Amino acid sequence: MAGNIDILILTSKFGLGHISVAKGIKEHILDMDSSINIEIVDVFQILMPKLSKNMYKFYIDLVKKSPEIYNSFYYKKSQNEHLYTDKFFYKYNLNRLKKYLLDVKPKMIISTFPTASHYISNLKEKGFFSMPLITCITDVVHGWEWIAPNCSKYFVATEYVKNKIIEKGIEKQKIIVTGIPLRKEFLIKEKGISSLNLPKDHLIIMVMGGGVGLLPEDQEFYRRFNELGKVTTIVLTGKNRELLVKLVEMDMERVIPIGYTDEVASLMAQSDILVTKPGGITVFEAIASELPLVVYNPKLGQELENAKFIAQNSIGIIALDMDSLYSIIKDLADNTGEIGIYKKNMAALKQKINMRVLGEEAIKLLHK
Repeated sequence: MAGNIDILILTSKFGLGHISVAKGIKEHILDMDSSINIEIVDVFQILMPKLSKNMYKFYIDLVKKSPEIYNSFYYKKSQNEHLYTDKFFYKYNLNRLKKYLLDVKPKMIISTFPTASHYISNLKEKGFFSMPLITCITDVVHGWEWIAPNCSKYFVATEYVKNKIIEKGIEKQKIIVTGIPLRKEFLIKEKGISSLNLPKDHLIIMVMGGGVGLLPEDQEFYRRFNELGKVTTIVLTGKNRELLVKLVEMDMERVIPIGYTDEVASLMAQSDILVTKPGGITVFEAIASELPLVVYNPKLGQELENAKFIAQNSIGIIALDMDSLYSIIKDLADNTGEIGIYKKNMAALKQKINMRVLGEEAIKLLHK
């Protein structure tokens, strides 16, 4: 790998969204120029290789058990341009990252995680490197944690995010509205049919828990879906093996549990409603699939910001508790015309997802 990387994409495993965005970016650039050598690397495998696994485990425990503590850190980073903790971490980690970059010699860096953007920006500020840096913001947010002084370009989700970043002093020409980058399978017209034999006269609901598997463990949550009448519910448990086993043992007629699968795009194409946590990548996968959202109990800072985007653009509904969730699902099942309105609004937003400009801008900057 040393000295042979054209584009280094730095990401993280805090949820699966950052990695999924990195893969989407790589796909679209290679689609335009397959000769470019692109590597995706977890920045924390570079910064703290021995601690990263435990750090990710701590993160999952934190967001599941104490989201209010997570949010206090999230909004502190989001609302403050400079934090004293940044300098502390830079002091202990910059040299390791510098050594890695001197070894692999990337011609350009794309970051899908804010910490990576700031570390690279700091190294550029100190004069160690001069390669272009692109930051891809992976939620519908505009907080300071994403704004790095020595960033060449920003890929952002919406015009609203672009305007808010301009207010923070970033030059207009540095900000490109792409939508949140998706893998190609979500953007092709013919997504294929999943291996499931789904009833054609049922409303199909898909339930996902996001990148860290934040699905309810309570059996009653799923039993109530099974009682909805002409509704079939697909539950994607992802890597939550314990929940998958529990749901299989419940043996419900109208609830289909599925573990980790590569058929998410085709399952979305066959579904009528997506019940989920509103991670940025999931929201834009739903938009690309024209699949209306019912957002269940958003708690984390970025989820709350993405939920605002969903409500403001009328592409779904927010359910704050279990009772309101089932009430919403019943109303939608009885009034499919409302689903049609959400789908129409999603179709309009879908037209603004622009992966071609993402590829063009990245390649242009690489060869500049």
